[in-house]
Amino acid sequence: MRWLAWLGAVCAASGCILPQDDIFLEELPERRNRPPRVVESQTEPQARVIQDFGAAGFCDLVFSVIVEDPDVDDRISVKWYLDYNPQNPIGPYRETDLARSGQAQRGERGTLNINLRAANSPLREPGTHVVEALVTDSRLLANRQPESITHTGSDGGVIVNPGYVVTYSWFVTTVQGDCT
Repeated sequence: MRWLAWLGAVCAASGCILPQDDIFLEELPERRNRPPRVVESQTEPQARVIQDFGAAGFCDLVFSVIVEDPDVDDRISVKWYLDYNPQNPIGPYRETDLARSGQAQRGERGTLNINLRAANSPLREPGTHVVEALVTDSRLLANRQPESITHTGSDGGVIVNPGYVVTYSWFVTTVQGDCT
């Protein structure tokens, strides 16, 4: 009998713990942004370290990435950087927008072609170079940081929806060769 009284007291006191107001959610919050990703098994070239570029007729390189983003309506762009220096930042060497396909995986690749036979080839100088593909679903700010979008709710609360940037890199060693 004593446990029955104890159970009744607990049930009566639980009314103090449970919220008693009747405020309902007026609108659904905006879905949070999710990051894109590079499908690493389908990058070209597969090797992340490329040796002897420029030797024995090895004069052309094609870099490409396939991108997935669960937010199928996001604008995805691939920004190509060559030998990026954060102390002397300049914009991307090339930029490609990937068309929306209605699927998580975009239907086209972000591609960069490098030909050492071209007079203004950016990797012509012998030495090690870094080729980066930055995949982003937002605008890039200073120092290649993604822009976040801020929303103010009807209750005055602020929601920060982050933008994302994903980097995929290759290291290319250019040598003096027969690509003239």
